[in-house]
Amino acid sequence: MESVNIQSNGAIVIGKSFAIDGFAEKPIRIITHAHSDHLHGLNESLRYSKHIVATPITLDLIEALGYINSELLPLFKLKSISLNYHQTYSINDEEVEFYDADHIPGSVQVLVKIKDKKLSIGYTGDFKLTNKTEIMKDLDVLVIEATYGNPYHTRPFKESVPQILVDLVIEGLYKYKKVYIYAYHGKIQEAMSIIRNGGIDAPFILPDKAYRVVRVLEEKHGYNYGNYLKENNTSFNKEKCIIFKHFNSAKERRLDGKGLHIVLTGRLTHEPFMKVDDYTYVVSLSDHADFSDLVKYVEYSNPRLVIIDGSRHGEAEALKNTLLEKGFCSMVLPQYP
Repeated sequence: MESVNIQSNGAIVIGKSFAIDGFAEKPIRIITHAHSDHLHGLNESLRYSKHIVATPITLDLIEALGYINSELLPLFKLKSISLNYHQTYSINDEEVEFYDADHIPGSVQVLVKIKDKKLSIGYTGDFKLTNKTEIMKDLDVLVIEATYGNPYHTRPFKESVPQILVDLVIEGLYKYKKVYIYAYHGKIQEAMSIIRNGGIDAPFILPDKAYRVVRVLEEKHGYNYGNYLKENNTSFNKEKCIIFKHFNSAKERRLDGKGLHIVLTGRLTHEPFMKVDDYTYVVSLSDHADFSDLVKYVEYSNPRLVIIDGSRHGEAEALKNTLLEKGFCSMVLPQYP
Protein backbone atom coordinates (compact mmCIF):
# COMPACT_ATOMS: atom_id res chain seq x y z
CA MET A 1 0.00 0.00 0.00
CA GLU A 2 1.61 3.25 -1.14
CA SER A 3 0.61 5.27 1.96
CA VAL A 4 2.24 2.77 4.36
CA ASN A 5 5.64 1.15 4.19
CA ILE A 6 7.78 -0.70 6.73
CA GLN A 7 11.50 -0.64 6.08
CA SER A 8 13.96 -3.33 7.09
CA ASN A 9 15.51 -0.90 9.60
CA GLY A 10 12.20 -0.79 11.51
CA ALA A 11 11.00 2.58 10.22
CA ILE A 12 7.22 2.75 9.86
CA VAL A 13 6.67 5.22 7.01
CA ILE A 14 3.19 6.72 6.74
CA GLY A 15 2.15 9.22 4.11
CA LYS A 16 4.51 11.87 2.79
CA SER A 17 5.59 13.22 6.14
CA PHE A 18 6.14 10.67 8.90
CA ALA A 19 8.88 8.19 9.74
CA ILE A 20 8.10 6.37 12.99
CA ASP A 21 10.55 4.41 15.18
CA GLY A 22 13.31 4.35 12.56
CA PHE A 23 15.13 6.59 10.12
CA ALA A 24 13.65 7.46 6.73
CA GLU A 25 13.98 10.59 4.63
CA LYS A 26 10.83 12.24 5.91
CA PRO A 27 10.37 15.70 7.46
CA ILE A 28 9.00 14.34 10.76
CA ARG A 29 10.49 11.57 12.92
CA ILE A 30 8.04 10.21 15.49
CA ILE A 31 9.21 8.15 18.48
CA THR A 32 6.62 5.97 20.21
CA HIS A 33 8.69 5.25 23.32
CA ALA A 34 12.21 5.26 24.76
CA HIS A 35 13.35 1.71 24.02
CA SER A 36 16.50 1.29 21.96
CA ASP A 37 14.93 -0.83 19.21
CA HIS A 38 12.54 2.04 18.46
CA LEU A 39 15.29 4.65 18.40
CA HIS A 40 17.31 3.26 15.49
CA GLY A 41 18.72 5.97 13.27
CA LEU A 42 17.81 8.79 15.63
CA ASN A 43 21.06 10.66 15.00
CA GLU A 44 20.41 10.44 11.25
CA SER A 45 16.88 11.70 11.79
CA LEU A 46 18.24 14.64 13.77
CA ARG A 47 20.41 15.61 10.83
CA TYR A 48 17.72 15.08 8.17
CA SER A 49 14.27 15.68 9.63
CA LYS A 50 12.70 19.01 10.44
CA HIS A 51 11.24 17.89 13.79
CA ILE A 52 11.35 15.00 16.28
CA VAL A 53 7.92 14.38 17.80
CA ALA A 54 7.22 12.37 20.98
CA THR A 55 5.54 12.74 24.35
CA PRO A 56 7.25 14.97 26.95
CA ILE A 57 8.14 11.86 29.00
CA THR A 58 9.71 10.07 26.03
CA LEU A 59 11.79 13.09 25.10
CA ASP A 60 13.05 13.39 28.69
CA LEU A 61 13.81 9.66 28.96
CA ILE A 62 15.77 9.65 25.70
CA GLU A 63 18.01 12.32 27.20
CA ALA A 64 18.22 10.68 30.63
CA LEU A 65 19.22 7.33 29.11
CA GLY A 66 21.93 8.91 26.99
CA TYR A 67 20.59 7.90 23.58
CA ILE A 68 21.68 11.18 21.94
CA ASN A 69 25.28 11.87 21.00
CA SER A 70 26.45 14.78 23.15
CA GLU A 71 27.32 16.94 20.14
CA LEU A 72 23.79 16.46 18.79
CA LEU A 73 22.00 17.20 22.07
CA PRO A 74 21.49 20.92 21.29
CA LEU A 75 20.00 19.94 17.93
CA PHE A 76 17.72 17.41 19.67
CA LYS A 77 16.44 20.11 22.02
CA LEU A 78 15.94 22.51 19.11
CA LYS A 79 14.07 20.08 16.87
CA SER A 80 11.98 18.29 19.51
CA ILE A 81 8.23 18.85 19.63
CA SER A 82 6.38 17.39 22.64
CA LEU A 83 2.90 16.08 21.98
CA ASN A 84 0.59 14.85 24.72
CA TYR A 85 -2.12 12.24 24.26
CA HIS A 86 -4.87 13.51 21.91
CA GLN A 87 -3.04 16.63 20.92
CA THR A 88 -2.57 16.87 17.15
CA TYR A 89 0.27 17.96 14.91
CA SER A 90 -0.26 18.72 11.20
CA ILE A 91 2.02 19.00 8.18
CA ASN A 92 1.41 18.65 4.42
CA ASP A 93 -2.33 18.06 4.89
CA GLU A 94 -1.49 15.13 7.19
CA GLU A 95 -2.34 15.02 10.89
CA VAL A 96 -0.91 12.91 13.70
CA GLU A 97 -2.48 12.16 17.10
CA PHE A 98 -1.15 10.08 20.03
CA TYR A 99 -3.07 7.40 21.94
CA ASP A 100 -2.06 5.71 25.20
CA ALA A 101 -0.26 2.37 24.66
CA ASP A 102 0.34 1.50 28.37
CA HIS A 103 3.71 -0.05 27.46
CA ILE A 104 6.28 2.03 29.39
CA PRO A 105 6.01 5.61 30.72
CA GLY A 106 5.32 8.00 27.86
CA SER A 107 4.62 5.30 25.26
CA VAL A 108 2.07 5.98 22.52
CA GLN A 109 0.17 4.60 19.60
CA VAL A 110 0.07 6.82 16.53
CA LEU A 111 -2.96 7.79 14.45
CA VAL A 112 -2.27 9.49 11.10
CA LYS A 113 -5.01 11.05 9.00
CA ILE A 114 -4.15 11.74 5.35
CA LYS A 115 -6.80 14.26 4.50
CA ASP A 116 -6.54 14.46 0.70
CA LYS A 117 -6.92 10.66 0.44
CA LYS A 118 -9.40 10.45 3.32
CA LEU A 119 -7.28 7.73 4.89
CA SER A 120 -7.01 6.90 8.58
CA ILE A 121 -3.90 4.85 9.50
CA GLY A 122 -3.01 3.67 13.00
CA TYR A 123 0.23 2.20 14.34
CA THR A 124 0.18 0.52 17.74
CA GLY A 125 3.90 0.51 18.41
CA ASP A 126 4.58 -1.76 21.40
CA PHE A 127 1.57 -1.97 23.71
CA LYS A 128 -0.16 -3.87 26.48
CA LEU A 129 -3.91 -4.44 26.39
CA THR A 130 -5.21 -3.08 29.69
CA ASN A 131 -7.98 -0.78 30.83
CA LYS A 132 -5.61 2.14 30.10
CA THR A 133 -4.96 1.14 26.49
CA GLU A 134 -6.93 3.18 23.97
CA ILE A 135 -8.22 1.26 20.96
CA MET A 136 -7.91 3.08 17.64
CA LYS A 137 -11.10 2.48 15.64
CA ASP A 138 -12.60 3.37 12.25
CA LEU A 139 -9.22 2.74 10.60
CA ASP A 140 -8.52 2.09 6.97
CA VAL A 141 -5.20 0.53 8.00
CA LEU A 142 -3.92 -0.79 11.32
CA VAL A 143 -0.18 -1.44 11.66
CA ILE A 144 0.38 -3.74 14.62
CA GLU A 145 3.39 -5.19 16.44
CA ALA A 146 3.91 -8.97 16.62
CA THR A 147 6.42 -9.54 19.44
CA TYR A 148 4.25 -12.37 20.76
CA GLY A 149 2.39 -13.15 17.53
CA ASN A 150 2.44 -16.94 17.89
CA PRO A 151 -0.52 -18.72 19.57
CA TYR A 152 2.15 -20.41 21.70
CA HIS A 153 2.73 -17.03 23.37
CA THR A 154 -0.46 -16.73 25.41
CA ARG A 155 -0.40 -16.01 29.14
CA PRO A 156 -3.76 -16.94 30.72
CA PHE A 157 -2.23 -16.25 34.15
CA LYS A 158 -1.03 -12.67 33.49
CA GLU A 159 -3.46 -11.05 35.94
CA SER A 160 -1.91 -13.02 38.81
CA VAL A 161 1.72 -12.09 38.09
CA PRO A 162 1.84 -8.77 40.05
CA GLN A 163 0.78 -10.48 43.28
CA ILE A 164 3.27 -13.30 42.67
CA LEU A 165 6.05 -10.72 42.33
CA VAL A 166 4.96 -9.02 45.56
CA ASP A 167 4.85 -12.34 47.42
CA LEU A 168 8.33 -13.32 46.23
CA VAL A 169 9.75 -9.96 47.27
CA ILE A 170 8.17 -10.26 50.74
CA GLU A 171 9.62 -13.79 51.09
CA GLY A 172 13.06 -12.66 49.94
CA LEU A 173 13.17 -9.69 52.30
CA TYR A 174 12.15 -11.91 55.21
CA LYS A 175 14.73 -14.64 54.47
CA TYR A 176 17.68 -12.67 53.14
CA LYS A 177 17.00 -8.92 53.66
CA LYS A 178 18.19 -8.36 50.09
CA VAL A 179 16.15 -8.95 46.92
CA TYR A 180 17.79 -8.46 43.51
CA ILE A 181 15.50 -7.79 40.54
CA TYR A 182 16.76 -7.91 36.96
CA ALA A 183 14.78 -6.12 34.24
CA TYR A 184 14.96 -3.74 31.28
CA HIS A 185 14.25 -0.01 31.51
CA GLY A 186 10.51 0.58 31.66
CA LYS A 187 9.91 -2.80 33.26
CA ILE A 188 12.03 -1.67 36.21
CA GLN A 189 9.64 1.22 36.84
CA GLU A 190 6.61 -1.06 36.37
CA ALA A 191 7.98 -3.48 38.96
CA MET A 192 8.67 -0.60 41.36
CA SER A 193 5.02 0.51 41.10
CA ILE A 194 3.74 -3.05 41.61
CA ILE A 195 5.89 -3.50 44.71
CA ARG A 196 4.81 -0.20 46.24
CA ASN A 197 1.14 -0.96 45.46
CA GLY A 198 1.69 -4.28 47.25
CA GLY A 199 2.46 -2.41 50.48
CA ILE A 200 6.24 -2.94 50.53
CA ASP A 201 8.18 0.12 51.67
CA ALA A 202 11.77 -1.21 51.62
CA PRO A 203 14.10 1.18 49.76
CA PHE A 204 14.89 0.64 46.11
CA ILE A 205 18.55 0.64 45.09
CA LEU A 206 18.95 1.65 41.45
CA PRO A 207 21.76 1.62 38.88
CA ASP A 208 22.73 5.01 37.49
CA LYS A 209 20.53 5.09 34.39
CA ALA A 210 17.45 3.74 36.18
CA TYR A 211 18.06 6.29 38.96
CA ARG A 212 18.12 9.11 36.40
CA VAL A 213 14.91 7.83 34.81
CA VAL A 214 13.07 7.66 38.14
CA ARG A 215 14.24 11.16 39.09
CA VAL A 216 12.93 12.54 35.80
CA LEU A 217 9.58 10.75 36.19
CA GLU A 218 9.15 11.97 39.78
CA GLU A 219 10.44 15.51 39.45
CA LYS A 220 8.90 16.39 36.08
CA HIS A 221 5.96 14.06 35.49
CA GLY A 222 4.25 13.37 38.81
CA TYR A 223 5.26 9.76 39.46
CA ASN A 224 5.90 8.58 43.02
CA TYR A 225 8.09 5.55 43.70
CA GLY A 226 8.79 6.12 47.39
CA ASN A 227 12.24 5.73 48.90
CA TYR A 228 15.04 5.05 46.40
CA LEU A 229 18.82 5.46 46.31
CA LYS A 230 21.61 5.22 43.76
CA GLU A 231 23.56 1.95 43.93
CA ASN A 232 26.82 3.60 45.06
CA ASN A 233 25.11 4.76 48.27
CA THR A 234 26.42 2.55 51.11
CA SER A 235 23.78 3.47 53.69
CA PHE A 236 21.59 0.51 52.71
CA ASN A 237 24.19 -2.25 53.30
CA LYS A 238 22.69 -3.51 56.58
CA GLU A 239 19.06 -2.77 55.79
CA LYS A 240 16.33 -4.64 54.01
CA CYS A 241 16.27 -3.37 50.44
CA ILE A 242 15.34 -4.19 46.86
CA ILE A 243 18.24 -3.87 44.43
CA PHE A 244 17.44 -3.41 40.76
CA LYS A 245 19.89 -4.46 38.05
CA HIS A 246 19.75 -4.35 34.27
CA PHE A 247 18.39 -7.59 32.80
CA ASN A 248 21.68 -8.42 31.08
CA SER A 249 23.53 -8.61 34.40
CA ALA A 250 21.40 -11.54 35.66
CA LYS A 251 23.98 -14.02 34.38
CA GLU A 252 26.52 -12.45 36.78
CA ARG A 253 24.38 -12.85 39.91
CA ARG A 254 26.07 -14.28 43.01
CA LEU A 255 24.36 -17.38 44.40
CA ASP A 256 25.86 -17.07 47.87
CA GLY A 257 22.72 -17.21 49.99
CA LYS A 258 22.85 -13.48 50.74
CA GLY A 259 19.90 -12.50 48.59
CA LEU A 260 16.94 -13.67 46.51
CA HIS A 261 17.24 -13.07 42.75
CA ILE A 262 14.18 -12.37 40.56
CA VAL A 263 14.52 -12.14 36.78
CA LEU A 264 11.61 -10.43 34.98
CA THR A 265 10.89 -11.52 31.42
CA GLY A 266 7.99 -11.76 29.00
CA ARG A 267 9.50 -14.84 27.36
CA LEU A 268 8.16 -17.19 30.04
CA THR A 269 4.73 -18.04 28.61
CA HIS A 270 3.70 -21.42 30.05
CA GLU A 271 3.69 -20.56 33.74
CA PRO A 272 3.68 -17.37 35.82
CA PHE A 273 7.04 -18.09 37.47
CA MET A 274 9.75 -20.72 37.55
CA LYS A 275 12.36 -21.62 40.16
CA VAL A 276 15.76 -21.80 38.49
CA ASP A 277 17.94 -22.61 41.50
CA ASP A 278 17.85 -22.30 45.29
CA TYR A 279 18.08 -18.50 45.12
CA THR A 280 16.58 -17.52 41.74
CA TYR A 281 13.09 -17.19 40.27
CA VAL A 282 12.11 -16.14 36.77
CA VAL A 283 8.80 -14.24 36.73
CA SER A 284 6.66 -13.71 33.63
CA LEU A 285 6.13 -9.96 33.79
CA SER A 286 5.69 -8.58 30.29
CA ASP A 287 5.14 -5.05 29.00
CA HIS A 288 3.89 -6.39 25.64
CA ALA A 289 0.53 -7.71 24.53
CA ASP A 290 0.51 -11.49 24.34
CA PHE A 291 -0.96 -13.37 21.38
CA SER A 292 -4.55 -13.30 22.64
CA ASP A 293 -4.30 -9.55 23.29
CA LEU A 294 -2.96 -8.88 19.79
CA VAL A 295 -5.93 -10.70 18.29
CA LYS A 296 -8.38 -8.97 20.64
CA TYR A 297 -7.01 -5.57 19.69
CA VAL A 298 -7.62 -6.26 16.00
CA GLU A 299 -11.12 -7.53 16.76
CA TYR A 300 -11.94 -4.44 18.85
CA SER A 301 -10.43 -2.09 16.25
CA ASN A 302 -11.92 -3.88 13.22
CA PRO A 303 -9.77 -2.14 10.57
CA ARG A 304 -10.21 -2.61 6.84
CA LEU A 305 -6.59 -3.80 6.46
CA VAL A 306 -4.09 -5.10 9.02
CA ILE A 307 -0.37 -4.69 8.32
CA ILE A 308 1.84 -6.64 10.70
CA ASP A 309 5.28 -5.28 11.51
CA GLY A 310 7.76 -7.96 10.48
CA SER A 311 10.87 -5.81 10.85
CA ARG A 312 11.45 -6.60 14.52
CA HIS A 313 11.79 -9.82 16.49
CA GLY A 314 8.43 -11.55 16.65
CA GLU A 315 6.02 -13.91 14.94
CA ALA A 316 4.46 -11.79 12.20
CA GLU A 317 3.56 -14.64 9.84
CA ALA A 318 1.84 -16.65 12.58
CA LEU A 319 -0.26 -13.63 13.56
CA LYS A 320 -1.13 -12.95 9.92
CA ASN A 321 -2.36 -16.51 9.42
CA THR A 322 -4.55 -16.33 12.50
CA LEU A 323 -6.08 -13.02 11.41
CA LEU A 324 -6.74 -14.36 7.91
CA GLU A 325 -8.56 -17.32 9.45
CA LYS A 326 -10.71 -14.86 11.39
CA GLY A 327 -11.62 -13.01 8.20
CA PHE A 328 -9.33 -9.97 8.45
CA CYS A 329 -7.48 -8.73 5.39
CA SER A 330 -3.89 -9.05 6.62
CA MET A 331 -0.35 -8.83 5.33
CA VAL A 332 3.21 -8.65 6.66
CA LEU A 333 5.66 -5.87 5.82
CA PRO A 334 8.45 -5.70 4.87
CA GLN A 335 8.10 -8.54 2.40
CA TYR A 336 11.34 -10.44 1.95
CA PRO A 337 12.09 -12.53 -1.17
